[in-house]
Amino acid sequence: MIGLKFYLRRPRRCRLLFRRLLSVGLLVCVVLPASSGRTAVGGTRRRSVSGRLVGLQSQHRRLYKRFVADLDKIARSCEQKNLTAEAERIRRLAVPAGTDLFTIEELPKTVQPPIPVSLPEDEMWRRPLRYTRQRYAKDLYLLSRRVLHAGYPSYAYKLVREVARQDPDHKSARRLLGQVRLGNAWVTPFAARMIRRNYVWHERYGWLPKSYISRYENGERFENRRWISAEKAREIHRDFDNAWQIRTAHYLVKTNDSLEQGVKIAAALERFYGVFFQTFAGFFHTREQLQRLFEGRKSRSETGGGRPYRVNYYRQREEYNRRLQKKISQIAITNGLYYPRDRIAYFFHDPKGNNTATLYHEATHQLFYESSSRNRPIAERRNFWIVEGIACYMESFQIENGKRSLGDPRYIRFRAARYRYLVDHYYVPMKRFSAMGLHEFQTSENISKNYSQASGLAHFLMHYDGGRYRDALIEHLSELYSTNPQERAAARSLSSLTGVTNAEFDQQYGRYLADQQASLKRHSNRPSP
Repeated sequence: MIGLKFYLRRPRRCRLLFRRLLSVGLLVCVVLPASSGRTAVGGTRRRSVSGRLVGLQSQHRRLYKRFVADLDKIARSCEQKNLTAEAERIRRLAVPAGTDLFTIEELPKTVQPPIPVSLPEDEMWRRPLRYTRQRYAKDLYLLSRRVLHAGYPSYAYKLVREVARQDPDHKSARRLLGQVRLGNAWVTPFAARMIRRNYVWHERYGWLPKSYISRYENGERFENRRWISAEKAREIHRDFDNAWQIRTAHYLVKTNDSLEQGVKIAAALERFYGVFFQTFAGFFHTREQLQRLFEGRKSRSETGGGRPYRVNYYRQREEYNRRLQKKISQIAITNGLYYPRDRIAYFFHDPKGNNTATLYHEATHQLFYESSSRNRPIAERRNFWIVEGIACYMESFQIENGKRSLGDPRYIRFRAARYRYLVDHYYVPMKRFSAMGLHEFQTSENISKNYSQASGLAHFLMHYDGGRYRDALIEHLSELYSTNPQERAAARSLSSLTGVTNAEFDQQYGRYLADQQASLKRHSNRPSP
């Protein structure tokens, strides 16, 4: 409960900071709040659930039902041979992901070996199982293309992830998820280029020539065309003007903390980027661009275009404060920030705390804003809540037991949202909430409560009814971040994009939080196995 009280505290000092930040349009994650220009798939006006979507979901259910029946047949065959563990494993393949959590399983890093022609009797099930999974994956991929054509990119990518889960070597699915085959391995296009140059990824030191690995592990560093000790390298890089630079597929991290910490931050951001891009694919591509991707044409990442996202990570808070003081007078009350004017995300090492939530929050602002090279104001006059709400939602990114997930309802932001609504009975109706621009939202005396509500609403729009509103939300964000001033000014409301009235949203959100709280309570009262 200590964490919850912290997020519910009223941030008086923050309101002063926000008033001073309005002139630069800064997107900032401060210590206390409770806590692109390419348009997304456009042109299709949605209703709450269109007949077309219902038809596609019906097709999905039919495919799934047949898949479950086929798996059950194989499982029963195993049970007849007393292969109960294998039967249980086969049936688990049919368990769908829950709607309360956006989950992405880690895919195998290597190509599946072929099944031998001759199998012992107790392994005969392997052949029909692989055939069944591959057939289901093929059917799902064809369905994903129809779903995309209908204007539902998030649903399409959800199907693509299931394709890769059932058939890990499905080339088109892997490509859409940002991977290519290199020999018997599945890697990112950037990693493929580095490996061809005889570089390898080291978990502590990042990308290095293969011949350097042993010397790095023995305490040497290659600097300015000569080998020096790790201690000498640390002294050189202690000055941020000589910071280590860690380059990955999408990021350039500069740090004077340590090479190892810089690599750790860069790796965390890359993992986050992978989930972010899959979640918001419709934001970064038009319908036509997505169609070309699904048809097999190369993406920007495969052709190597685009400059990296820049991140500065300081060794100490004091240096972070000192270097950013001229940009932000009250920098001392922030935990990190993304500064649109120079397009750099700034952080510092905190030995007493875990700032991963801040890292993902500011990375979200950076990824959305830098979808275009043009500078522009975002949601200055209305709809600002979703700019912060979606960043708070993305804080919930985590990796556990080989699965990457978003939206755990137990995350502190979402707990605070339920507390505000169900206990404090605080709620700003959607119509009024959406009318708030940047200034009104950030200077409100209820900013802490509004951050909580924004977090809860973002979760609702991402997960309600299996993600019914997710694509409309992404389209809404796309218009808010558009490079076209007229489109930004006339950004369509969620109500117009979905055909759901604001009053209906208010009612659905209330029921959603109550049902979520009841579900969590039932789960917590469930006896341990």
